[in-house]
Amino acid sequence: MIKKKIVYEPRGEAREYSPLALNLRVGCEHGCLYCYGPFAFRCKRDKFHREVRIRNDALEKLEHDAKLLRGDDRQILLSFASDPYSPGEEETKLTRQADEILIENDLRFTILTKGGTRACRDFEILEGYNKCSFGTSLVFTSEKDAKYWEPNAASVEDRIEAIEVAHRMGIKTWVSLEPVIDPQQAIDVVKRLHPVVDHWKVGKLNYNKEVSSQVDWFAFRREITVLFRSIGASYYMKRNLKDLK
Repeated sequence: MIKKKIVYEPRGEAREYSPLALNLRVGCEHGCLYCYGPFAFRCKRDKFHREVRIRNDALEKLEHDAKLLRGDDRQILLSFASDPYSPGEEETKLTRQADEILIENDLRFTILTKGGTRACRDFEILEGYNKCSFGTSLVFTSEKDAKYWEPNAASVEDRIEAIEVAHRMGIKTWVSLEPVIDPQQAIDVVKRLHPVVDHWKVGKLNYNKEVSSQVDWFAFRREITVLFRSIGASYYMKRNLKDLK
């Protein structure tokens, strides 16, 4: 059996997002305080967010895997160990080239980013390709809170604009409401954006007991489920919320 070189099958909770994934880079400049990347790569947090590197021969490896995966309809997510539209993408255009490879091989993929409108320049190649979707992580409506928890990510309004542009261009959209930190703000995100979002994924804050212990997660799960059902939204509740006991 010929092994894949860069596309892989996520494990654990990550698999709830996508059956396959792809990391073109390791590290992320966005510096989110809740990021699990440093733990996953056994790396100091400041180094993980400062020393972002492109994986060796990333596009060549993707070319290999894309040909190998032709005919496989499993979705590939970009990405878990980095952000496909972090600031460095403006110069490298690495994600754009990866998108083109995936499209050329008729593969299904999705993008998840906090890079906001940096992604919009690539929508022209996603438009009309029905095997792709565009998503953003968005858990706050307060810019002050977003700046504290996600210091170098695109602003709340910039991320919202990217989703709106994608929707107008007919690109399937989704929002990752994870990790929920302030339940009311998460609810407000849904109320504001549901007309332009095709799918939602919701998960709770896991790795900060001090903050997480202050939230009534049962009440939040009940409230957001009622909201989703009332607006007819497509949604997925992650196990860390769904299986609360």
